[in-house]
Amino acid sequence: MSEWTPILALPNLLLREPVGDGDIALAPVSDNRIAAAVAEQPRIGAFLDRFTDAFGRPVRPSVLIIRQDVIEAYGNTSAIAGFRDLVAVATIANARAVYITHGGGMGAPVWSETFSIYPWMVDRHGKELVCQTPAMLGTHHVEEFRGQTDVGLPQHQVEPSRIDGPLFNEVLLRWHRRFGGDEASWEDRALFRSLNMARAAMLMPGGIEYSFYDVGRLLTHWISAFEILLHPGPGGGIGEAQILDVLDKANWLDQRCADLAAEVKIGKHTTARTAAAALCHRMYALRHDFLHGNDVRGEQLVTNEVPFLLLASSLYRFVLATFLNLRAPQIEEDADEEAIARYIGISSYWRDPQRRHERAILKAAGIGKIDGY
Repeated sequence: MSEWTPILALPNLLLREPVGDGDIALAPVSDNRIAAAVAEQPRIGAFLDRFTDAFGRPVRPSVLIIRQDVIEAYGNTSAIAGFRDLVAVATIANARAVYITHGGGMGAPVWSETFSIYPWMVDRHGKELVCQTPAMLGTHHVEEFRGQTDVGLPQHQVEPSRIDGPLFNEVLLRWHRRFGGDEASWEDRALFRSLNMARAAMLMPGGIEYSFYDVGRLLTHWISAFEILLHPGPGGGIGEAQILDVLDKANWLDQRCADLAAEVKIGKHTTARTAAAALCHRMYALRHDFLHGNDVRGEQLVTNEVPFLLLASSLYRFVLATFLNLRAPQIEEDADEEAIARYIGISSYWRDPQRRHERAILKAAGIGKIDGY
């Protein structure tokens, strides 16, 4: 019997290597674990072979797989959605930072529809297709199935190097703790609730009909993602000042990001803040104006040619990193040459994602020449 079970298909996502760990993963169709499952249930293979784009060209979906002996713990809707949200946020935020500084995402996805889960899947007996959504409950024959990718979105290929490794690995540990235990902590529940809101904020504003107001709606989702993450729990509260405090205290690598060089006025009080906090303050103002029907002009949605809708993910990454206490390991004072060489590699792994987001923030703030840009 196969040790792994294909659970869901993601036709908009193309993978060459799996993403996950020993319990759950997103994997390409060519993965040996999927091949083993198909050998036992051939209709899974027939289903995966019947995806095309809108013009009939075959596409190979990615597949979410779970190890058989942990399905009871991790095979529920909340756990699956939490894992998908983690992969989406760790990938898209990286791509958006590159998009801001280089004018393109280098082929990586910048919209979360790439990680949309297809509603139809072969049932657990390997016989029929089943679909269960808030809108419908249905069954059908695999032989009559004609699956398609999202017609308004190209299929994006995601390489492991395009994923924010430090963020992904830390949150994956918390994913196991959140969904594998008996009672989840407030912090862990807040984390995955926030990631779910962040993924919603990363959706496209719309199709060919998208408007100024659709962008505003997504900006309000971003503010909610910040506040959900840092909410202290029952009886507590969270607001703009607390979010800006976290950004001011983030573990910045570039001193220009750490400098309290911007003035921000909240109510009657003006305080010195970092560039990131000042940008977040402007997002709060946009959220307020959109939700309360105040006048908003199109030029307010962009700063130094950087759309706030894309910049928000870099700000969120720093709030999230501070929440998770993400820090690169330190080298010991008596380290030998081998340990130093190893540290340089580890340091790059930890610091490169952060530098991408710092550069995006510096560009949005209009602060001088950006190193390496």
